[in-house]
Amino acid sequence: MAYKPEDFPVFTSPDFDILLSGWTAKLQLYLRNVANVLGIENRSELRVYREILYEIFTRIEKRRVYFHVYYNGTEMGEINEGALLCFWILKLMPFHVKNIPTSLLNTKVAYTVFVNLLHYVARKRNKGINVKSKLMNDLLYAFQYRDLSKEAIMALVDSYLY
Repeated sequence: MAYKPEDFPVFTSPDFDILLSGWTAKLQLYLRNVANVLGIENRSELRVYREILYEIFTRIEKRRVYFHVYYNGTEMGEINEGALLCFWILKLMPFHVKNIPTSLLNTKVAYTVFVNLLHYVARKRNKGINVKSKLMNDLLYAFQYRDLSKEAIMALVDSYLY
């Protein structure tokens, strides 16, 4: 049994193309209505730095390993995965659109991911979502101006479900 740090394997970064292709379908689901949220004509206007996406997905995969080790084989799950995606989008800002400030844009992209995650989890658990406009505006404000931790974003998902 491994007890010392050197007994564990060192995390090796996944292949760039394999990691990005594996996440593409998930990302498309999380961002299916992003053009409407951003008020742009076409989703193709949304540009992304692939290197930053790779960094985000690698960090999420590292956290997946952390969950496995720290929580005795427990899987990370969709809520934590989606919350981590929101967190890293807010921090690393991989998305760009002409004429929209990068900070506001990535805030709205993370917000879109969060709301779509809420809908997905609510359907899966047969629950409702509290999406009153004040709560959603508070969330958008918090994403843009507050320093939310990864864990705080993870906890927020459950607070919107009933």
